[in-house]
Amino acid sequence: MFFIATNFNSLSILYNVYLNFLIILGFFKKKDDKNTKCKECGLELHEPERLKRHLKKAHGNVPAKKLDASGGTSDGGMW
Repeated sequence: MFFIATNFNSLSILYNVYLNFLIILGFFKKKDDKNTKCKECGLELHEPERLKRHLKKAHGNVPAKKLDASGGTSDGGMW
């Protein structure tokens, strides 16, 4: 399965078995820190830096609209 080329004496065989055991347990997995999918809208981007920019522009600092006493917005228009 996973064999590392070493000299085949008893110590190297035990070392090889130990390394294979660690590989099977998952100690040498790569960490998936390249998250490229937006948790807000599900958009898949090709680079983590693009995801940061997307989150800042699309989902960050959304100003809340203030309601008037008449039920409309304080801007005066619908749009």
